[in-house]
Amino acid sequence: MLPILIIAVFAPFAWLPVTAFAGRWLGPRTAWLALVAPVIATALLAVLASDARAGGQTVVELPWIPSLGLNLTFLVDGLSLFFALVVSGMGVLVVLYAASYLDDHYESHGRFYAYLLLFMGAMLGTVLAGNLLLMFVFWELTGIASFLLIGFLHDKEESRNGARMALLVTAATGLVMLAGVVLTGLAAGTWDLATLLAEGAPAFGPDSRGMLSAAFVLMAVGAMGKSAQFPFHFWLPNAMAAPTPVSAYLHSATMVKLGVFFVARVFPVFRDADLMMPLLVTAGFGTMALASVLALLSHDLKAILAWSTVTTLGMLIGFYGMGAHTGGDGVRGDLLHIASHVFFKGALFMCAGIVDHATGTRDVRALGGLRRQLPWLAVIVTICAASMAGIPGTLGFVSKEYFLKAQMAFLADGGGSLAVCALALAWLALALKVAFSARLVAHVFGGPPTPESTAHFHAPARLMLVPPTILAAACVLFGIWPEWLGAGLDRLAVTGLHATETLSLHALPARWAPEVGLSLAAFAVGGAVFAVLGRRRWARLSIPRWLRFNLAFEAGVEGLSKAAKRFTVLLRSDRPFDYLPIVMVFVVVLIGTFVAVRHDELWPALPSTADFDPLRTYVAGLIGVAALLVLALRSWSGQLIAMSIVGFLVTFYFVLFQAPDLAMTQILVESASLLLVLLLLSRFPKSAEAGESAWRKSRQRWPRMAFRGALATGMGLIATLVTLLALQPKHPEFAGNYYLENTKELAHGTNAVNTILVDFRGLDTMFEITVLVIACLSALGLLMRYRRTRDEYAAGSLGLPGYSYGTRFEKHRTRKEDVS
Repeated sequence: MLPILIIAVFAPFAWLPVTAFAGRWLGPRTAWLALVAPVIATALLAVLASDARAGGQTVVELPWIPSLGLNLTFLVDGLSLFFALVVSGMGVLVVLYAASYLDDHYESHGRFYAYLLLFMGAMLGTVLAGNLLLMFVFWELTGIASFLLIGFLHDKEESRNGARMALLVTAATGLVMLAGVVLTGLAAGTWDLATLLAEGAPAFGPDSRGMLSAAFVLMAVGAMGKSAQFPFHFWLPNAMAAPTPVSAYLHSATMVKLGVFFVARVFPVFRDADLMMPLLVTAGFGTMALASVLALLSHDLKAILAWSTVTTLGMLIGFYGMGAHTGGDGVRGDLLHIASHVFFKGALFMCAGIVDHATGTRDVRALGGLRRQLPWLAVIVTICAASMAGIPGTLGFVSKEYFLKAQMAFLADGGGSLAVCALALAWLALALKVAFSARLVAHVFGGPPTPESTAHFHAPARLMLVPPTILAAACVLFGIWPEWLGAGLDRLAVTGLHATETLSLHALPARWAPEVGLSLAAFAVGGAVFAVLGRRRWARLSIPRWLRFNLAFEAGVEGLSKAAKRFTVLLRSDRPFDYLPIVMVFVVVLIGTFVAVRHDELWPALPSTADFDPLRTYVAGLIGVAALLVLALRSWSGQLIAMSIVGFLVTFYFVLFQAPDLAMTQILVESASLLLVLLLLSRFPKSAEAGESAWRKSRQRWPRMAFRGALATGMGLIATLVTLLALQPKHPEFAGNYYLENTKELAHGTNAVNTILVDFRGLDTMFEITVLVIACLSALGLLMRYRRTRDEYAAGSLGLPGYSYGTRFEKHRTRKEDVS
């Protein structure tokens, strides 16, 4: 199994560079080359699925980062195989579809198929991962790949906005999910999914229901963000700016179901969490009803299909919430619902792309009469729309009846008022699905042809019709003989997730039941909504502004950008008096709070006695006087000289402690700093220093000076305290003792400071010298490249004086401009 699985997972990654490179010459024909990877992956996964048995599980592990206990672990069971087959199988059909859809009018075919293979590999890695951390790595890779695919037509603003929105929402919620993953791993002591699934909630230890719920809520945020659940539902319709093959692959069959997959994957672990059932039921069925209303109010073909996808995703999330109810032993039929949605929604997205490709528009209000030009497409859309509405004879009907059966069981099993609300919301969504499904058929293919649908019409390539035909045939085939599909899905049952009974699927209800009455009522209400609205009334409907969450998101992103700009201006580097106090106040408050809380432990550690040396005390006093002169003097040059005196007195202090090397270094640093700052000060106009002197004489300076004095005092006290604490032996051995003992033996020197800088830490010293050289060259370059304006040059001594060859160049340029 190991070679088969590894090849299946990594075939898309391995084939990616070949496709990207060959795309330069193959153009639209790159699709046939890209088709190799999904065909290989599908064939190998089918071989693995042929040996699948209910409850079976196999773990495949390869070393990756053993030091962190992280390996390439893959978990092969019914759930992972089902989703992997969906990813690879739909990948084959989407590449076939894209071979005709992406004609010569598109560019960068190699790049497109490379992105598609990257996404396919990331999806396969996610659904087959057997380690939570490995799953998160692939999870985030799917977000990056989807960003590249949604923004493939990057010259269009709507593509860029849709890609950015999808990435920000899924990445932000993914970070929240990471917190849940880390909490789960720390609480359970393992990241291994097989271990977690086998132990379930007891893996968290006794008395851990609070931690169990907290970890699940964090993970659920990531799942709901990926599967476009409220309040993150708005990103999916905006991602429809992507080419239709991307929408058919990512937004109907694969990526948007990652959240559903994740909930199913961790279901056995968190089914006993107190918040799992209410959170999933509320979010799922609330999203289901809201998205069905938004689909009813939309007019773009892909937007209608996107909102209907959100409707189904909400149903699936709520379905797992019902399965977490204490009265049941798991879920049953989840894979049936997913397979049904993959079949009809993938085909409908492809058909929407064909309509757009043939007519140049996706606006339902502008379409009509296409049954004459596209008769076969009309048949496919009718079948798939019927499956979406749950019409008998299609797989969608079988799925809907099984879902309503689960709803009634949830109600009868003590679901209470939450079960009643969930049933009402789900029934409303099912009724509205009938209405907008009928609209897709009647308003696009029915009625007389419209000018918009015939003005630029051209027949699609026959190959483009093959993938949706296959999917539509599956809707009918498994709708008439659902037991065939049920037998295969029974072999993919997972222990802890699925109930023990087998799927009992029927093309038509075997007897009268409450769910049959609900289904008939949904047909009646949905048909009535369609009849009442009609084409004209429907065309006047629109999504109200307060339901357009994407506008709030864009406003939030824009507001965040503006706030960041203002904050950056406040803390910009040319205004140190604005940002340095913030940093210093934070340090003073933080360390001051720590000292106040832990003072009982800190005070005994301070030295109680010290050797008194008159000369050292005298030098320390002179340092204090020089520091006060910096505050008292008004001229910049005087302040700089006072600062330099402080540095040179510190040098003398080093001499008193018999550290000549440190003293020499301090002298060089002070001298270089003095010269550099003097050079900079000479470039400032005299008006700048005069302005500061005037401010110093004003009364307004006293509050700010008092604040700065208090802040400086606090920083000084903290520096003194840290210095005193650093003198206390916290460890049995100092690092300095090692250098003193080994200086002569290892470095062949008697001066420990020199050997530390040159031998023990020679690489650090070399990099520090490199940094200093770069900084000096950069500063010199900035000084020499400055060019004065004509007004500054005319200002004479009040203007900036220029430097080096810049002065001569400016004079030459000024003469040349005067002559001209």
